[in-house]
Amino acid sequence: MEQNSGWTRGGWRSPAGIGTIAAVAGVLVAVLALFVDTGGGDAGDGSRDAHYFVYGTTMPGHLRYKQIEDFVVATTRASVTGRMYDSRAGYPAAKFSGQGTVEGYLLRIRPDRLSEAKRTFTEMEAGLFEPVEVETKDGVAATAFEWIGSVDDLEQLSGMWNGPEA
Repeated sequence: MEQNSGWTRGGWRSPAGIGTIAAVAGVLVAVLALFVDTGGGDAGDGSRDAHYFVYGTTMPGHLRYKQIEDFVVATTRASVTGRMYDSRAGYPAAKFSGQGTVEGYLLRIRPDRLSEAKRTFTEMEAGLFEPVEVETKDGVAATAFEWIGSVDDLEQLSGMWNGPEA
């Protein structure tokens, strides 16, 4: 008499066996993710992914803030080291190196909307700006978008940018 080992005909290599293995692996990965910090930044822990520093049209009260305001928990005035320039296109451009100060806002992002916020910021800024890590004068780590073009022929600005409002 043949003993039933619990495997379907064809063993673990059958479609049912492979599906079962994949399901178990998925559960194991999900459980492991609960205990492992990948360093990606949980918005509840104060990491740079939870904050964005904005200095132009994405500041509260300005043209593109409406596209991101549903992601924002809190806004505070902030400044970071760098220089801000007139892009001549209706928005400022910043370089976050050297001396100087860029004035703007620190946006705290809702933890449950962080992925969506990242995608929206990337779509809005792609092609002209790239995400960089900055630290506010108050010591908060944040993501900001730095101008990727040359600033050689651009006029340097100081203070808070006062461009087009919403």
